[in-house]
Amino acid sequence: MQRIYISSSEKETKKIAKKIMAGFTGSAVLGLVGNLGSGKTQFTKGVGEYFKIKKPINSPTFVLIKLYTIPQPAIIKTLVHIDCYRLRNSHELLELGFLEILNNKNNLVIIEWADKIKNILPPQTTLIKFEYDQLPTRRKMTIQKPHN
Repeated sequence: MQRIYISSSEKETKKIAKKIMAGFTGSAVLGLVGNLGSGKTQFTKGVGEYFKIKKPINSPTFVLIKLYTIPQPAIIKTLVHIDCYRLRNSHELLELGFLEILNNKNNLVIIEWADKIKNILPPQTTLIKFEYDQLPTRRKMTIQKPHN
């Protein structure tokens, strides 16, 4: 299933993220793909707002993985935010415990630059492609949910 959203601002990107998260009922893996500045981190901030995470969410480019506790009672307890921008290959992420992160059913995993590790993404990964639209402030988000 594929769905396309158009965002004209960071606020709108966050609003779209909240709308998309309302459709998830349990743990999930979201693979975000797109150029620098295309909206991946803003989307993740919207997910954080949806789950009422108090800690500021920013890109984990230099630490690679950040964990955020989800305060509300839910199946999902932790937002795991991964940034693969600096990785040379998927093996580096495996060395950081990626499989353990995926196997924890209490995790929502969001992976920026997911195309860099596509060979180890689980088949149930929801891919979200971020692209610049015709206007410089607009972004196109294409959501590709896996077939069940």
